[in-house]
Amino acid sequence: MTVASFHFHGYQPGDVLRWTEADPLKPPRFEERRSPVALRIGGERVTGRNWTDAVLRAYGRIERVLHRAAGAASVDVEPQTLVWLLERDPDAYGRVVSAWRTGAAGLAITPPFHPFLPHHHRAEREALFEMTFDFYAPILRAHAGPVGLWLPEAGYTSETLESYLDSAGRASTRYEDLPDLARGPYLVLDSRQLAAEEEATTAWGRTGLDGGLRFAARDPGLSGEFAFGGSSADAFAGSVVARRMDSLLVASDLESLLSNPAQGDRFAEIVEGLRKRGVTVTSPAPPDRPMAAGVLDYSSWSDYDEHTLHGRTSDTRWTGLRRSDGAVVSRVHRGEPLSQLWKHAFTVLTVQVEDAIRRTARAVLKVLDVERRSVALRALAVAYGRHLFQSHFRACGWSSSDVEFERAAGTLLRGRVDIEVAGYLARAYVSMLMGLRSDPRFWDGPDTRVTFQNVACLAQALVDAAELCRRAGEPDRGERLLRLLRVALWEFPEAHGRTHVVGLHGAEGWEMTEAAWIRSLQSEVPERSREDVVRRAARYSVGDALSMLSVRSPESGVVADTGHIAGESHGEWENPDWCEHRP
Repeated sequence: MTVASFHFHGYQPGDVLRWTEADPLKPPRFEERRSPVALRIGGERVTGRNWTDAVLRAYGRIERVLHRAAGAASVDVEPQTLVWLLERDPDAYGRVVSAWRTGAAGLAITPPFHPFLPHHHRAEREALFEMTFDFYAPILRAHAGPVGLWLPEAGYTSETLESYLDSAGRASTRYEDLPDLARGPYLVLDSRQLAAEEEATTAWGRTGLDGGLRFAARDPGLSGEFAFGGSSADAFAGSVVARRMDSLLVASDLESLLSNPAQGDRFAEIVEGLRKRGVTVTSPAPPDRPMAAGVLDYSSWSDYDEHTLHGRTSDTRWTGLRRSDGAVVSRVHRGEPLSQLWKHAFTVLTVQVEDAIRRTARAVLKVLDVERRSVALRALAVAYGRHLFQSHFRACGWSSSDVEFERAAGTLLRGRVDIEVAGYLARAYVSMLMGLRSDPRFWDGPDTRVTFQNVACLAQALVDAAELCRRAGEPDRGERLLRLLRVALWEFPEAHGRTHVVGLHGAEGWEMTEAAWIRSLQSEVPERSREDVVRRAARYSVGDALSMLSVRSPESGVVADTGHIAGESHGEWENPDWCEHRP
């Protein structure tokens, strides 16, 4: 008897252009992109002021599809995405949470902001996991079934899992009435991440011989056919039966139910067809004692097929470098080969800002005589997470005092730090975490709305950290942060001549050349701006800070327009030529 399960990953990176609320203690406000687009679900046409807005409004319709196939799938929804859903469609938010609580959909948790966790410092991984437990705590208390864990992009390393287990151990002493977060959850992975060469007859395993976590490894062929294929429901059910598996997992983005107008009906028909063939269809439920299996470090669920090694995935899609030999690869973008060296440079940029913000926060806490600074920083991130996601906590029944940052920070810091200083510190750190999203490097070209948003968040983090230093009596440190803003973001095109690319080589030779580098950064909206997207985003989001550094642009104006993302081409854009931002 085959048991088939589905999992859907719900996440939207957003269309944030800049923070508009200057005071970190007031409710956060953002300027969002205005680039109208519509999506079709069956006979309905759902419109939004930008891609994120349209998809979130469509989630309410998707949720009804999940109810038609109740109990067939688990769902994770990234915290900020869930909050944005609440703000746009409170009824849809309520139905999603109710589906988890009633068991109509299995629950999986996932860290906020969707970073590729193996690429980041342990301190940030643990801060993100602690924000995760805090965010889902109200839902976990009311959930009786299995709990999944979606690591963004299914990006795995043993160190990432250690960070999770350490954070889960601390959470078990901090929260009451939660399930066992250290050993209870199961990971959602891809079968190409497993070290075993032989094909398994089950989706289930356990990481490591001495513990670890249980996992469900998706079938990549069936998952791809479900998300992007055109097979009939009957043919898809036949493919499942032909696998002759004891258990299998089909997993894809929640957006896969939007890939064509009939996809939602197709999913319900697939579930019905499988059950008619005697297949048990249920949300993932791990066995008690699955076999131990090795999971490859730096593997992921979605990598370039031509760069897998012996059919196993790595993180080449997010680094631009082959893990096997460190060679810079290329991809065909807009009909021409494009060097992916920019991804390595963007990773270096991100890590530079990440390290600078963390070290600044700890240094300021030391100057202010705060003990256990790593613990305090994680706690401040959790407290600011409640401030950022307060509508979710209030919808779950928490009081205003439960989400008040000033109250939490005063207790944590025992009155040793001015509350406004604490606000700038926490917002700088959480803005930096928002800028770690994996999305920019998922796509082949850099000039996209998601790159723009990442840069806007990283730039805001540096500006807030500089203001933190000024208020804490560390002006020289603040000046260094603003210089980093100039060097890392404004001067990103000059990264090719810096030391972090010395020694790299191209898979075909040309990928490392200066000409290839310049070509990869060309504006995809030359009608609006010829500046690269990193410089464009930095100027737009924190132009005042750049002007303090006497930075001047050869262009008189600044725009937030970018190129369109290839994976969003099925949207009915009012401006099909580029992703605009209307004034």
